[in-house]
Amino acid sequence: MLLQEQWGPVTILRMTRTFFGRPVRWVNAFYLDGLLIDSGPYWTRRELLAAARRLGVQQVYTTHEHEDHCGGNGALYAGLGLVPQAGAATVPHLIAPPRIHLYRKIVWGDAPPTPAQAVTHVDTDHYHFDVIPTPGHSADHTVLYEPTQGWVFSGDLYLHERAKYIRTDEDLAALIESLRRVAALEPRVLFCAHAGVVEQPGEAIARKLAYWEELRVKAAALEEQGEPLPDVSAAVMGPEGPMTRFSRGHISKLNLTRALVALPHGH
Repeated sequence: MLLQEQWGPVTILRMTRTFFGRPVRWVNAFYLDGLLIDSGPYWTRRELLAAARRLGVQQVYTTHEHEDHCGGNGALYAGLGLVPQAGAATVPHLIAPPRIHLYRKIVWGDAPPTPAQAVTHVDTDHYHFDVIPTPGHSADHTVLYEPTQGWVFSGDLYLHERAKYIRTDEDLAALIESLRRVAALEPRVLFCAHAGVVEQPGEAIARKLAYWEELRVKAAALEEQGEPLPDVSAAVMGPEGPMTRFSRGHISKLNLTRALVALPHGH
């Protein structure tokens, strides 16, 4: 399923796999001025290709290696001859995608291998985008920043203001530094692959970091009292949800709790 929305000059392409007509998990790609930022999952590749033809996509940029952001690249390359652009650290993962967990195959599908080109900036007819490394969610993660407009196309950097789940392979300390790096740009609008359009993003990022710090203080206090970490996580964040069971712990509140208490004090 693919739905299209509009925010000023930016077209938002919302994509999800469906089971019995019900959406599983949405992810956003963004289009403007000939440029498509991310390409969604493999399962929506045909709808994406049709939209790309309709919109007149001339370039595609991939923010990071995860399959819900590059799964449509193969269709764009085969159907339109578009070679994905990305940060240097992402390119090897697009050329030879890594193996992924079974739950990810079910929800998003495997991303097919494609050629890819490393870039440090992307230019369209009317805009200039700087590629800014923002590791944490993944080691290769980048965002696109349009300084004149104050736009940040943030991939999975932000996600949610009160996020309680992270993956086992996320680097929380690096993610926090990346969020601070983007906030320091004082962007006007942030385009998030899952939260959508976030206005006043500096304030939203500050609230997200303050929330995590609140959780860290509570979790650290319980851990210092000798509470087992799973009990700490349940006390501070509540019980795990269905995604934890479905991913067999790859995504969990416990992952966030463990990462929070491991942060250097005052990080």
